[in-house]
Amino acid sequence: MQMRNLRGLARCAPLLLGLLLGLAPGARAGEPLRLAMVGGIQLSGVGERLRARLETATGVRLELVAVANKEAIVPRFVRGEADLLLIHGGSETFALQAQGLGGRMQVWGFNEHVLVGPADDPAGVRGAADGAEAFRRIAAARAPFIAFRDAGSHEIVQRLWRRAGIRPAPDWVLLDQGERPQAILAQAARQRAYVVVGGIPAAFGKLRGEGLEILLRGDRRMRRAYVALEPGPAHPASGAAREDARRVVDYLVSPAGQAELAAADAEAGGPWIYGLAEAPPALSAGRAAGSPASPRH
Repeated sequence: MQMRNLRGLARCAPLLLGLLLGLAPGARAGEPLRLAMVGGIQLSGVGERLRARLETATGVRLELVAVANKEAIVPRFVRGEADLLLIHGGSETFALQAQGLGGRMQVWGFNEHVLVGPADDPAGVRGAADGAEAFRRIAAARAPFIAFRDAGSHEIVQRLWRRAGIRPAPDWVLLDQGERPQAILAQAARQRAYVVVGGIPAAFGKLRGEGLEILLRGDRRMRRAYVALEPGPAHPASGAAREDARRVVDYLVSPAGQAELAAADAEAGGPWIYGLAEAPPALSAGRAAGSPASPRH
C-alpha cells in the first residue's frame, strides 16, 4: 500500500510542480504582452489594425494598456505596467536605456509633420517643392511663424532651417504662448501664422485653428521615427514577456511585418505611418537605430 501511494505521488509531482510555478510571482502562463503606445498611432486607426495583424502572425496576445502622450506612457513603462513601448525615439527613450529600464530599441516606422498656415497663404508656400523651400518663402516674406515647443516639431524645423540656410529672426519667428500643446493652432489662427505640427493630430481634429489649412505635406525630411523599446535589465518584466516582446519586434521590422504595416495603414485610409523603406534621407543611407532597411511595399 505504501509503495502504491508513493508511485501515485510521483505521477502527480509534475502536475503539482506546474501548479506551484503558475502561482509564483512574475509567472506569465497564458498572459498577454502588455503594450503602451503614443496616441497618434491609435488615433490614425493604424494601431488597432496593426496590433491584430501582429497577434495573428506571432501568436503573441497584445494587451493595449495605455494610449497617451509620452509624458503619460513612459511612467507606466517605468513602473512595469507595460512590457513594450511604441513611441517616438528621442531623449526619453535614450534615458530609459541609460537607466537600464529600456533595452533593445528598433525603428519600425515614421509619422509625418506638416506645415499649416492661413488659407490665403500670404507667403505662397502652397506648392513648394519641399519644407526647406517653404521656409525660404516664409523667411523672404517675413510671414509670421510660430516656433512650437513640441519636441518633434522643434526637431524638424531645426532640420529644415539648416537645410535651407535660414537664420531665424524675431521679426517673423514668434514664441509659442499656449499653456497646452493643443492650443498651438488657435494661436496660429489669431496671429495668421505658419506652424509645423504632427500630421495625424492635425488631420483628425486634435489641433484646431479657424481659417488654417495644411499647406505642405509629403516631405520625407519632415518625418520622425517611431521606435519599439523592449524592457531592459532593470525593468521588472518576466522572462516570458521579454521573449514575447522580442518576437513581436523582430517580426514588425521584418519584410513581412513591414508589409503588415503597409496593409494596416492602407485600411486606415493613410498614408499615416510610413515604413522603413520610406525613412527620411538622412536615415535611408544606413540602418536607423539598429533597424534593418526593410521594404514596405
